[in-house]
Amino acid sequence: MIKKIIIVIAFFGLGIFGATAQNTKFGHVDYVKVLDSIPAKVSADKTVQDFLEEGQRTIAEMQANFEEEYNKYMIAQDSLSPIIREMKEKNLMEQQQLVQYKQESLQQDLQILNDRLYKPIEDGLTKAIEIIAKKHKVTYVLETNSVLYVNGGLDLTKEVKAELIRILSAQ
Repeated sequence: MIKKIIIVIAFFGLGIFGATAQNTKFGHVDYVKVLDSIPAKVSADKTVQDFLEEGQRTIAEMQANFEEEYNKYMIAQDSLSPIIREMKEKNLMEQQQLVQYKQESLQQDLQILNDRLYKPIEDGLTKAIEIIAKKHKVTYVLETNSVLYVNGGLDLTKEVKAELIRILSAQ
């Protein structure tokens, strides 16, 4: 919250006290409105969600299998020879490590997938904002949801959305 106030004060300070105060022009974009209905983002969201659900399902199955084997071992451990007990314990430790490895791997793979799917969208959004800001000769473009108060300024949301769709469809 304090960071947002400092940013707003800094922007207004630059506008009020800067040498080019008369030429300073603010615009704002609502990122959520721009991105929520973009087909590439909707598709990326679905892909990430499906990937995450499949990974979580796999981990849950592995965990259930481990717990089943562990419970069987706990019931039978007193009747097992020391060598068999040691082998079962080693097997259980390996299963547990595999579950942990799968969880870590899922997180890493999810990060890679996010980077691959969302980076072109983010790059396109940045380019769309730049194009529309230059078109309207806007000095600063703020994200609507990170500003405490917006009264005036140029709302670039619709134009940025249209430009982003154009940029993404050209890729």
